[in-house]
Amino acid sequence: MEQRLRVRHVGALLVALGALSLSGCASPTAIEDFSGLPSVPVAAEGEEAEPELEELEVPEGETSVVYLDYGDRLALVTWGSSTCPVVGTDIVVLEDANSGNSVRIETEPIPDDAICTADLVPHTTIFGSPENTTTTKPLLVEVNGEEIEVPVK
Repeated sequence: MEQRLRVRHVGALLVALGALSLSGCASPTAIEDFSGLPSVPVAAEGEEAEPELEELEVPEGETSVVYLDYGDRLALVTWGSSTCPVVGTDIVVLEDANSGNSVRIETEPIPDDAICTADLVPHTTIFGSPENTTTTKPLLVEVNGEEIEVPVK
């Protein structure tokens, strides 16, 4: 009897963890943040070879938003000072897939008294693709007053 109860509790725990991991994909907050460009897997030669990672190419100096992982994640790439990067904090659905497919990415303000270096480097913030949007239509993304269209994935 005691063994059966433990199995039920473990099963309930696994179900709860699975639900949490699925809901994490739809989190409106950033799930990863780092200096540099995002990397994407590139097919390696030979069946047994591990895929290699290659930095994604984005226009230098321009804010970009791209899909990663077949549309499961969105990467915001900003350019600026390495000591005062523009960092995405939240993603908000403005219009769902049926009404326009658009989102806004909010960024953390840089303090007025911040001492920033005069270099130009990329910074990436990654979000889970928001619920109620689709990769089968272009996604319009608003970032700091700029509109960026992410093409169909």
